[in-house]
Amino acid sequence: MNTALEQMHEIEPHIQIGRARAGVLMLIVSDALSVIAILAAGGYLSALNVLGQFKGGDPAPAFFPGLLAVIVLVLSGLAYYMWERGVRKNGGAGQRVIFILSWALMIIALAAQIWVSVALKYASPFHGYASMLLLLAWYSAFHLLLGAIIGLLVLGRILNGRLAERGYIVEVVGYWWYYTVAAGLIMWLFSLVA
Repeated sequence: MNTALEQMHEIEPHIQIGRARAGVLMLIVSDALSVIAILAAGGYLSALNVLGQFKGGDPAPAFFPGLLAVIVLVLSGLAYYMWERGVRKNGGAGQRVIFILSWALMIIALAAQIWVSVALKYASPFHGYASMLLLLAWYSAFHLLLGAIIGLLVLGRILNGRLAERGYIVEVVGYWWYYTVAAGLIMWLFSLVA
């Protein structure tokens, strides 16, 4: 008697590819809705400002460390794009270094985001402004951590030579990689305006 797990390997490749794309796109849509909800709540609370808790004594986040984190994150996205195009053109020959650069930049952006988050140093009890900025900072750090973990898994496939037969992984991981860059940039810009 065959189990569902044993039959999984017998599924047609185009169905596996479609499932992978759909799964990542559903994750991105659900996460994007969360980000939009957080930004909308922050904008609403900032506009309402009934108790004077927005920008009422809490310092704004440092501009330049956040800017450096976003620049490194955008560079990571550009490096991933170059790697993805190279893999599609020539099957990945000579592209390891570009992916490792992209992954290293994602880790540097993660470390910078954690540093920015810790450097906020808001004291408890948190006001509305501080709560919103802490949520944005740590939510962005979580996205970067997930991107770094996914990058580590892809790096393992690259080093073991198991990426060639699964080229769609490059595309699917790219969806999340680019989304992480875009969400990080949008959340940083919102933290400047809030």
